[in-house]
Amino acid sequence: MKEVNQKRLGNLHFSVRLIIGILVFGSIWGFLEATLGGFLHMVVFPNKGAIMSGIGVAIMASALAIYRKPVMLPGIGIVAASFKLLDVWLFSLPIGSIHIINPAMAIVFESLAFGLVAIIITNRIARNAFIGIGAGALVGIISAIAWVYFAIYVMNAPAYARVVFTAGEFITNQGVLQAAFSAIFLPLGYLASEKLAARTPPLLSRRPVYFAVSASAVMFCWGISALAIAAEL
Repeated sequence: MKEVNQKRLGNLHFSVRLIIGILVFGSIWGFLEATLGGFLHMVVFPNKGAIMSGIGVAIMASALAIYRKPVMLPGIGIVAASFKLLDVWLFSLPIGSIHIINPAMAIVFESLAFGLVAIIITNRIARNAFIGIGAGALVGIISAIAWVYFAIYVMNAPAYARVVFTAGEFITNQGVLQAAFSAIFLPLGYLASEKLAARTPPLLSRRPVYFAVSASAVMFCWGISALAIAAEL
């Protein structure tokens, strides 16, 4: 009975850590979308979407390297996508606006695609970098295809764009670039996180410190993102 209780307690602690991991990594992704992504959009940097997609994949790969749970990846995407609600709050945009839904769904589709691919390759990325590269390319192209069909046929995005685009044009241009950036960033994020996890100070493994650092990281990401968006970055 004691062993059963200890096992249940252990599972509960891991579930709590998993939820915290989703909040932390999702907040980091949302923070980078709001700050770096906003800056790249402001300066009209080429291929901004593909670059930010690759960064998102790297963040999810980092979480996967630590927790080994593909099921958490869609949760990370949902948290990151929720940062788009800051525009609703700060600028009184309707929550159903295409300028909110489309970028949010791009993040969600990417996290869903990675979650599906990760179920197959979770334990193989560390053993073979080429598997990570292939997985990244697959995540990039699947999420690009899912998003463009959603944008065109659900949100009617071409009606709002400066240049009317078709699904085929988007996939052969932005989709291919997104796949390329994701192929580069996925193994880099995974391997970097593995090395950092091995060097984590023992102090951070203590529950109170872990909770405090995690809460601080989440609040920092949301606070700075709100300021960046309010400044129209």
